[in-house]
Amino acid sequence: MTVTTDHIGDFFDQLAETPQPLLHDIYATMRIDLDDDGKPWHLTLDHGRISVSRSDTSAGAIVRSDRALFEQIVTGEANTLTAALRGRLRIEGDARLLVVFTRLLPGPPRRRTTVPSPTGHTETTPGTKSRNGGKERRS
Repeated sequence: MTVTTDHIGDFFDQLAETPQPLLHDIYATMRIDLDDDGKPWHLTLDHGRISVSRSDTSAGAIVRSDRALFEQIVTGEANTLTAALRGRLRIEGDARLLVVFTRLLPGPPRRRTTVPSPTGHTETTPGTKSRNGGKERRS
C-alpha cells in the first residue's frame, strides 16, 4: 500500500488553523491556481487570520503554478520569489501580495553536512559546513 502526503492541502489546513501575527495589518484576498489541480485555493487574509476555501472567486492577486513547483514551495524546497523571477510562477494583480505570501511559507529544509572531526573521524552535524568541502585531512 502506498501512502501519499498532500503537502499542499496540509499547508493550507495549517494556515487556516494558525493565527499569523506577521499579517496583523493586512486585509487581502489571493487565489492559487495550480495547472492540474481542479478548483483553485482561495485565501482571505484578514488581519492575522486566514480563511481558506476551494473557489475560483476573484481575488486581489492570482498566483499560477504547476502542482510540482508549488509543492516544493510549501515544503521550503523552492523559493517563491526566485520562481516568479524565472517565470515558473506567474502572478496577476497586486504583486506585493506575493511578498506577503512568502511570510507564510516555511524556510528551506535543514541540511546535514559531513564534517571531519579533529580525531579524523567523519561526523554528520546538522547545519554546519566544513572548510574543506567535507574531505578528510591526511597527516
